Amino acid sequence: MTQSAIRTHYLQVLKDLIAIPSVSAKHENLDEAANFITHIFESLGAEVIHDNIFYAPFIIAKFKASVPDAKTVIIYNHYDVQPAEPLDQWRTQPWELTESDGHLWGRGVNDDKGNLIARITALVEYLTEHDQQLPVNIVFVVEGAEEFASKDLTRYLDKYQSQLKADLVIWESGDRSTDERVEVSGGTKGIVTFDVTVQTADIDLHSSLSAVVDSAAWRLTRALATLYDDNNHVAVKGFYDDVLQPNAREKALVAQLPLTSSALVEQYHLAVPLLTQQTGEDLQETLYFQPSLNIEGIQTGYQGNGVKTVLPALASAKMEARLVPNMSPEKTVQQIQTHFHQLGFDDITVTQTLGESGYRSDMSDPEVLRVIDIVRRISQKEPMIMPTSAGTGPMFDVYHATQAPIASLGIGYAHSFDHAPNENIRLRDYFEHIDVIKALIADYAKKY
Repeated sequence: MTQSAIRTHYLQVLKDLIAIPSVSAKHENLDEAANFITHIFESLGAEVIHDNIFYAPFIIAKFKASVPDAKTVIIYNHYDVQPAEPLDQWRTQPWELTESDGHLWGRGVNDDKGNLIARITALVEYLTEHDQQLPVNIVFVVEGAEEFASKDLTRYLDKYQSQLKADLVIWESGDRSTDERVEVSGGTKGIVTFDVTVQTADIDLHSSLSAVVDSAAWRLTRALATLYDDNNHVAVKGFYDDVLQPNAREKALVAQLPLTSSALVEQYHLAVPLLTQQTGEDLQETLYFQPSLNIEGIQTGYQGNGVKTVLPALASAKMEARLVPNMSPEKTVQQIQTHFHQLGFDDITVTQTLGESGYRSDMSDPEVLRVIDIVRRISQKEPMIMPTSAGTGPMFDVYHATQAPIASLGIGYAHSFDHAPNENIRLRDYFEHIDVIKALIADYAKKY
């Protein structure tokens, strides 16, 4: 097959994969998506492990080098996606890959199915152009619960750790900066999600009793208000104690990012000042190197049409803390529970739901520098080097299993709208990433 034919074929494969609504948060269609991907790898002659004993099937696909003592590159991706709702805000059908004006639209096209298929395409092209011979071992590791805090990934990694030693890990995805430079990052924040709940009576009461009876709604909101101090710092004792501070190189790398307060305000139409505008702290360092605490949602009382005069008996909040390296998800939740207890909110319960630790790679590692050099050569622009992203992923667990430096890059751009309606990529970025991965494979054939 020609390069054009290969790329056309795998765009159809991507379309078929997008059509599988593999939403891990709802535990929907995960087996179907995993079986589809396993079939792709088996058809290419890979040595495939398909393990479905935990929450979502886990796939390892090995393509062995044709030379002795070859290095190993692990390519990590996931096949699960976020829910598509709200459906009425999509300009296209979310489960149908749509090409329009040089873009591809659909849920998962960037996060993360498009990245996976682009990398498979690169491998197929290289094998086709080099008589099915590889200069490096390529191992795909594909999970199905990344959007659900990678539930059970550590159990899979522990089970197969002996087969996952590598020299480099290419991470799931990445974007371009606003000035159109490929971002190469080497870290992610951790996260812990938890529910905060209070119940003040067996049932909702008549609101006339609010003169003498406390409500769950007030109880919860008063408790949540204590989590931040007047300087917009988390007021939980010990919250910042274990934070791994950035080194000088890491600070210098984020200082050169083209992120500004005004750009954030304009991009998201913000109606309130940024927290760093109030604290006077550095925007980049705060976003990338400091932990945070967030209320995802609050539920209490009557939410229907009209008026219902009740005093709520139950109130709950879904919350998250974004963590940085050295911070423990479990310890953070315990600190928050202790904080409430010490302030007299003994009736408030804190229940952890998900947790992942943070991680940062050494961006001066020779294998990471190899990736950076290839991106520079293919894109003909200086890449944007970032020691970490502000988002979360299971990098810590993958590093623990592989003991390899990690470089994250991919097919996204500043307006890919991951997790939101109208997720999309640009075809030119998709094809360039294929070229980058193919060039990375080829680079291992060189003798240094």
